[in-house]
Amino acid sequence: MATSTTSNRFAHRMLNLHRVIKNNLVSCLLGRHRQTTPGTTGTPALPPAPRLLGNSKTTVVVDVDALLLKSSTPSAATLFPPFFLVAVEAGNFARGFLLLALYPFLRVLTHETCLKAMVMIAFCGLRRNEAARIGRAVLPKYFFREATHVEALAEVAGALPKEVKVAALSRSFPTVMVEAFLKDYVGFDAVVGREVKSGCGYFAGLMEDEETNTERLRDALNQTEKKNIICRYPKPMVFHDGRLAFTPTPAAALAMYIYFPFATILAVIRIAIFTILPRRVTGIAAMLAGVRVRVTGAPPAAAAGAGRLYACNHRTLLDAIAISTALGKTVFAVTYSLSWLSELISPIPLLRLTRGREEDRRRMTSLLARGDVVVSPEGTTCREPYLLRFSPLFAELADEVSPVAVNEHSSMFYGTSTSPGAKCYDSVYFLMNPRPEYSVHFLEPVPTAGRSSSIEVANQVQGLLADALDFTPTALTRKDKYLLLAGNEGTVATKKSKGN
Repeated sequence: MATSTTSNRFAHRMLNLHRVIKNNLVSCLLGRHRQTTPGTTGTPALPPAPRLLGNSKTTVVVDVDALLLKSSTPSAATLFPPFFLVAVEAGNFARGFLLLALYPFLRVLTHETCLKAMVMIAFCGLRRNEAARIGRAVLPKYFFREATHVEALAEVAGALPKEVKVAALSRSFPTVMVEAFLKDYVGFDAVVGREVKSGCGYFAGLMEDEETNTERLRDALNQTEKKNIICRYPKPMVFHDGRLAFTPTPAAALAMYIYFPFATILAVIRIAIFTILPRRVTGIAAMLAGVRVRVTGAPPAAAAGAGRLYACNHRTLLDAIAISTALGKTVFAVTYSLSWLSELISPIPLLRLTRGREEDRRRMTSLLARGDVVVSPEGTTCREPYLLRFSPLFAELADEVSPVAVNEHSSMFYGTSTSPGAKCYDSVYFLMNPRPEYSVHFLEPVPTAGRSSSIEVANQVQGLLADALDFTPTALTRKDKYLLLAGNEGTVATKKSKGN
């Protein structure tokens, strides 16, 4: 009798799940308003929803292609953006251009043939670990941006009994492209997509037959433990990587390639403005070249007998240059890591820190005796509206610190990267944007003398900047960012640099 009651209860839960998917997700998953089909009156055209493929007392399998593609019928247009991201971010711009050039031919192919061709172009010759990094660090941002109502799917996955595993099945994407997003951010226990053949650590660009999905799904579920961690899904995205700041539809990708030569010339002109012209006129000259630095708040008066310490959040390597432009004078800047190119083209003196507390204190104290200093206590950049934990060392260097809230806007290229090969071009790519913009907001100075703890001051400054920017303060660190995006702790070899 007890067994029969348990079975009926489980069947009732599965029926409710099916109804949720059928009735709720259909109307809200993709965030589209109901539209009227031409030639009809009042008949809504509903977007597709994930399909419940099967369930048992221990497993529920959901087809998530409708979530990932925003279309009930996969096509070259819907597949192009994520595969273009893989081609460019894991490969290079030449590989992405090849995919774009072949796009008109891909449109006339069947879905399966088109998918295999895109996989061949995007994956052939890529290192497995680099493609996995893109799936972990770049593509989740794209899927979050496109699947605007991913919360609905996460609620469905979280509404099941604790003993039930929820698996996601994709017939249109390789597992390496979607696994991190669906498991880490949406909350699925197992993810199975198409498999790309590989050998010696490199992808061959050939896909395995779709018939193997069922067997691999069974193996994945057998090897997967049900998540017992209490976590609210979808998880917020704090960190992501990649160079492209827009959704690369075929038209947008074509516009980028047409603009690229002009962007390179613009970047050279803008770099020359900041490095050659006097600081008092760079703001006006930069504005004429399309770079806007918007200043709010009143800069504090010069400190008596020593330089003033400015503490800002960290958006790009140009934070200190934007503050210098807003002040109309040269300042010193300190950083934990810096590429040779960024150091070469920097218009202000730079000091590389060692991550040794006493040595870093000595270096920054020496700089303060010579002039104003800008420090970013987060220790690394963050693109999203979050602030990382502030290192308290800056609060021990002067009697007061001046918080500065900075923010930037990039419409085509991000000016930050964790990839060692791409990081040296961060500042160049930011200046290649059509209209790069920085906002600099000076806040009231915060006294540090007589305070019981430097940690208290650091937390106060973090809170003030978060309020000014409408960001969320966190306890995350540089180590957390690099472990997620790059698979390392973000430590670099140090050496002497300008200003030391």
